Amino acid sequence: MIIAISLLLMATAPTAGLQDDTLSLSLSAAIERAQEFNPSLRAERAESDKAAAQAQEATPAFLPSIGIDMGFLRTNDPVAVFGLKLRQSNFQAEDLALEALNNPDPYNGFNTVATVELPIFTAEGLFGHSAARRAASAREAATARAAGATTFFVTRAYWNAQLAARQVEALETALEAARGHARQAEAMQQQGLVTTLDARMARVHAAGTETQLLAARAQAENSLSALRTLLALPDSVRIALTDSLTGNGSMACDESGSDCTIDSRGDIMAHRLGKDATSSAVKSAWGKNLPAIAAFGSLGYFGQSNFFGTGSGNWTIGIGLQWKLFPGLAGVGAVNKAKADQRAAEARLEAAEREAQLEIASTRRMLTAATDRVAVATSADTEAQEALAQARLRYETGAAPITELLDVQAAATSATLSLLSARRDMFLAQAALDFAYGVNDR
Repeated sequence: MIIAISLLLMATAPTAGLQDDTLSLSLSAAIERAQEFNPSLRAERAESDKAAAQAQEATPAFLPSIGIDMGFLRTNDPVAVFGLKLRQSNFQAEDLALEALNNPDPYNGFNTVATVELPIFTAEGLFGHSAARRAASAREAATARAAGATTFFVTRAYWNAQLAARQVEALETALEAARGHARQAEAMQQQGLVTTLDARMARVHAAGTETQLLAARAQAENSLSALRTLLALPDSVRIALTDSLTGNGSMACDESGSDCTIDSRGDIMAHRLGKDATSSAVKSAWGKNLPAIAAFGSLGYFGQSNFFGTGSGNWTIGIGLQWKLFPGLAGVGAVNKAKADQRAAEARLEAAEREAQLEIASTRRMLTAATDRVAVATSADTEAQEALAQARLRYETGAAPITELLDVQAAATSATLSLLSARRDMFLAQAALDFAYGVNDR
């Protein structure tokens, strides 16, 4: 609730340099909002609550069951009338007359009966409840994994949107430069220093850059729409991303990964708890072949005119045993089925652990490559900007043709875009490694 209020205030409060209806959003704020409002994650949490409720449904295996029955009847059935009068402590001597016994007048009966059942030993139910409880814990762990996935998806959408916005800025700068080259070529043509070919080539280059810019602007809007969808925001909300594609990024797991293990992953925990649940299910299947013992009791009030009448408060207590000595092959089949489920759960756990280890190794390699790409792209961008300055000077002094300047301008733009992509890829690789370790599964 605090997060929602904070975001609402951010969305409605004026921000320097931005329209009043613009929401300034950091990555951490975006993640917090998604954790609370993302509809897919809310559905996962509802499913987890459902599994917990199903575990509660199995508690009658060891908790008492208490019920109250209330009813009314009017009858002239001889046996019913005889019983009602006895229960109401309303039986009279004249009721023993043959005519009264055989043809009684219609009679009213109100009854209120409280019953209690207390399981003493039900192996099937006890282990069944244990299986249901562990299955609910497994579902909760799976929901934690969904929360971690939501964090990763928001992170990816955030940096994709930031990359798209920076690409638009880079192409706008490149377009302005290309148009400047065209104006310069036209001026030099008027002075007789170059031919009309230079101006035409510069205009063609500017048109090519403009087409890239138009596509980049559409991509930027699409990226913001994707982020809004994850945050459950309407498309009409303007978003200003405050975290930039600078710095070295951050992640919870260090280079060695010594502080992180796959044990933190919600899906691994879910598989392990699921395996434990199948183990309890096997015991429950065996328990189906054992006797069940339970105690019971009841207290009843019976009246002719109301639910708590003249009855003496009749009570009954007892204990019972139920044992199906030979239910065909149903018991054997239930045990074999439960054992098969257990073997399947063990195999799924092994597969999940192997896949997790592979994911971590692959992500680490991608992170190393992305980090190296940033270093290379940074150096290339610096070289490209210096080369562009030299090319401009060479063209202005007539030492180089327009084609050289345009080629260097294109290379400089490409170098800038490559650096932005490399930084985005490094940030995403860091987030992917945290996701692979389950850092944000909660």
